[in-house]
Amino acid sequence: MSRDIIPIYCLLSLFLMCLCLVLANAEVECSDMMKNLMPCQGFLMSGDDSPSVDCCSQAQALDKQFAASDKPDREGICSCLKAAAQMPINLEKAAMLPSLCNLDTKIPIDPNVDCTTV
Repeated sequence: MSRDIIPIYCLLSLFLMCLCLVLANAEVECSDMMKNLMPCQGFLMSGDDSPSVDCCSQAQALDKQFAASDKPDREGICSCLKAAAQMPINLEKAAMLPSLCNLDTKIPIDPNVDCTTV
């Protein structure tokens, strides 16, 4: 990755965290969720062939939180991930993450998901 692109990713990450704070339900801290999922960045945004152990561990923790949450919190988590899908990530890899990390709830990372149906 060239040095010119790194500041752009930093700015996009900061924007995403701010956007997630606005979108998220009070019980769901989107910025914390995105920070916890940073280990997945290499898989979702670059050429890594598979998610790291840390990525899957964090995704599984989010999966458990999602499963144990009530509908408003699930919608908040979904909204955060929907916003994340607006970033320059590989959506095909994002769709593979639930199966590669053995997630139960199959949280969608899709810019077109209807979060009211989760």
